Order: sequence, then structure tokens, then C-alpha cells
Amino acid sequence: MKKITFLSIFTVLFAAFSFVSCDNEPIDPTLLQQVNNNNGNNGGGGNGGNQTNAVFKVDFGGQTWIANSTEAAMLPNSIQIAGLKTTNGQTFGFALNGNTVGTYDSTSNLIAYDPNNNSNGDVYWAVNPTNPSVSAGTVTITNIDTVNKKISGTFSFTGYWSDLSVSNIPPISFTNGIFTNIPYTIGTSTPTDFFSAKVDGTEFIEDQIDVTEVTGSGYPPSYSIVGSKTNNDTVGLRFSKTLGVGNYNFNGPFNQDLTATCTANGVLYNSDTGALTITEKTATRIKGTFSLVVKNPTTLQTKTITQGSFDVELP
Repeated sequence: MKKITFLSIFTVLFAAFSFVSCDNEPIDPTLLQQVNNNNGNNGGGGNGGNQTNAVFKVDFGGQTWIANSTEAAMLPNSIQIAGLKTTNGQTFGFALNGNTVGTYDSTSNLIAYDPNNNSNGDVYWAVNPTNPSVSAGTVTITNIDTVNKKISGTFSFTGYWSDLSVSNIPPISFTNGIFTNIPYTIGTSTPTDFFSAKVDGTEFIEDQIDVTEVTGSGYPPSYSIVGSKTNNDTVGLRFSKTLGVGNYNFNGPFNQDLTATCTANGVLYNSDTGALTITEKTATRIKGTFSLVVKNPTTLQTKTITQGSFDVELP
């Protein structure tokens, strides 16, 4: 009954160009089919008639990188764009939380460069590991041609190597990025799990979301939603499966219907006070917001969790 969602759309975007299909991918299947049918289309294959004037290029390392294959998808709430060099699999991928003209910042959108079609998912991405809440770049959509279904824009970002266990790889500055007249497909998207919160004012950027059913002595059957990082920091909620749309209060660490935990630097904190609001609940999904104070039972030190929100598939 356990559902785990890894929040790395970069792998999905790059896998699309490698013709890989995985379960629960947020990328639109129509885009994947377009890539299969249209690889190398700037040379005139597939739908090359729409691609002959498509341009995707960016400067870095003293040179101008130019894609020879491009794809984009316009989804109900997002835009996905990728540029590929088919000779070596080098790929730029953007997943933007919106579908209108405007500037999309790296702090809330996914921007990355895969230098060698990494099978392990390591990329240069626009997230500074020492200060992830500070912008590392932007993508600006300057034009969406809804008649001819083409999209144009600009981008620039500093890419940091995503494998934090490696410390000797310097970041790369990507400048003067341009994509022009990239044909896009229109598709539907499968809802993906979302979890967000701030701990003592700092954005909690999770690497994984776990949604499970849990049972325990003295507690009713419950749902557990946990956002976790690779360093084992966590923010988690447990609430009775019977709770429906409405407002509920945290009341200490032993409340039967509603508790929460936070782990930071190996120290466990339990729920003390706060509130949970369930805004939507169906047979398959649940959505809500939360804020609370958590307390360590030994030291009595506290942490404040604010701007909590989730939208997840139920197990």
C-alpha cells in the first residue's frame, strides 16, 4: 500500500529523449510519442516542416551550444521544454509551473542540463545546494503562438551538480539561452504528488514523498504523508482516515486523530500546537494545508512549520 514519488522531473524529461517510459511519469505521453517520431527533426524528418525554423541555443564554457532536436508540451498547468543534441544525448530540460507568457524562477520551477545522458539522473540543475531558496536562474516565456502551436523564450541559470556527495565539480554558468518557434503538443497531465513547507522560515525542499496507510495500538487507521530529504530530515503528518474536508487542531503528540513529526539534524520533534485544513478529499486523492509548532520531548526546544501544503494520491 506504500506509494513513493521521487520529485525529479529532469529524469523524466531526459528519459523522454532516450525513449524510456516509466510508471507515473508526469510528462505527457503525446510528447513522448512526438520524440519517438520526430528525433532529429531539424533535418526534415517527422514533423520537420514545423521544426525547420526552431532554434534552441545557449552559451557556456566559451562556446555556443545548439540543439538539433527540440520538443515542448503545453499541459493544463505546466509547460515542458527540452533541447537535445542527438549525437551525444546532451539535453536541456525545463518544467515550468504555469502555461502563460512570463518569467519562471528556479526556486519554484525545474531547470537543468544533462551533459551526457546520465542513466543515474545526475544533472547540472538550477539549485544552489548551500542556499536552495535563493534564485539560481530563470526561464522567460516571451511568446506562445496558439495558432501555429509554437513557443519562444529565453533562459539563463547557474547549474550545480546534483550529486551532493561529489564536491570537486564546479558549477556552470549558462547564459544567453534562447529557444524560438519550438513546436508544442497539447496534452493532459496525470496529477502528481505535491508537498511543501517551511521549517523556521526556511523552505523544506524534499527529495521524496511517502504516502502510506498506517495502523497502531490506540490509534485509528490513518494516512501518513511524509516529505523527506536524502540527509534524513523529514516533515510528516498522520491523520485519521475518517477526517474529511474541514479544519482540525494539533493537540500534543498523542492526539488520536492528528499528529505530526519533524526530524532535523537527527533530532526528533513532535506536534504540539497548530492546525490542519483538508480542502479536498476524494476516494483517490487528498489536498490540504497545515501550520504547527513541533517540540522535542527531552530538550523542549521547538521548531515552527509554516506554509505547509500537500496534494497527494491516497494509497
